[in-house]
Amino acid sequence: MHVQTQRFFSPYSLDTFEFAPRSTEIHLTAEVHEKPIARASITRIFVSPEVSIKKIRDNGLVGQYFYDPQAEQRPAILVLGGSEGGIGSCSQFAALFASHGYPSLALAYFQCDDLPDDIRHIPLEYIQNAIRWLKEQPQVNPEKITVFGRSKGAELALVIGALDPEVRAVIASSPSSTVSIGSSNEIAGSDLFAPQSSWSFRGEPLPYVHWTGAQSDEADALLQAGQRIDHIHAETWKACKWLEEATIPVERINGPIMLLSSDDDHWWPAAEHCDQMVVRLREKGFAHDVVHLRYEDTGHSIRFPYIPTTRVQLNGGTAKNNAYASEHSWREVLQFLEKVFSKER
Repeated sequence: MHVQTQRFFSPYSLDTFEFAPRSTEIHLTAEVHEKPIARASITRIFVSPEVSIKKIRDNGLVGQYFYDPQAEQRPAILVLGGSEGGIGSCSQFAALFASHGYPSLALAYFQCDDLPDDIRHIPLEYIQNAIRWLKEQPQVNPEKITVFGRSKGAELALVIGALDPEVRAVIASSPSSTVSIGSSNEIAGSDLFAPQSSWSFRGEPLPYVHWTGAQSDEADALLQAGQRIDHIHAETWKACKWLEEATIPVERINGPIMLLSSDDDHWWPAAEHCDQMVVRLREKGFAHDVVHLRYEDTGHSIRFPYIPTTRVQLNGGTAKNNAYASEHSWREVLQFLEKVFSKER
């Protein structure tokens, strides 16, 4: 489907954000020689009627909890969005997970309310607090927590999975295998190039892959022009002299891992990084299952099924292949969760 008019709302305030619509209708018409011969209407449900939505501000958290208040304890999912920030994109996935029986917390970690303005030394303790909060909910089986992340959130999902043994599975869509650069300045509004690590733990920034000022300027110019920047990420990773220190120790994750990647990713070469993680896990004797789904001629934005995929600029791939990857990967994600937690369900 080609989007003629795009109305894009970036929810950066929990107070003003309402998850809507819960469903929508798509009207289809078949024509022959410009004369309609058949019509149909399809209702698309984004969140099931039995799912309740609650805004969360406990203990400094900013999130939305999607859950069935009548359900017994179930495996739960912490959902992390990408570099778009805010609470919107992670809420879309959390709503769908909850509709399939997994209580889910969509967690903002920057650009929302009083959270940091950019990805700059985000404390991993904040993510750990969210995991603890999720475990305390009456609908949640506290022994079965999965972290799901997309793009920058996929990097964070792998980082927190390697740090916190309470995470029992990780699903990373279009991830990096390393801690990557976060903000290019130290404070908001500064023009001074001062690259920062994305994450911190116990007050210390995690080692990360650095950029030069020239590389940062080039990336900004390319993004403004709507052009790809994956080659800059590739250059910085290959030139990094402390790559092992910046590499995420995925072998420490306390459960199965699912990786989703595409080979025409315009943001960073996620497919290569997933391949590297699979090799690392094999060499380290990883004891759990590892699934890597790599999609050909597909772009960065592997999402959920049946939404328009015709906008490929700064994404990559083709509309057809992006649509297939979103549909196929979502089905595989649900099967992965079913397999991981089948004994408890």
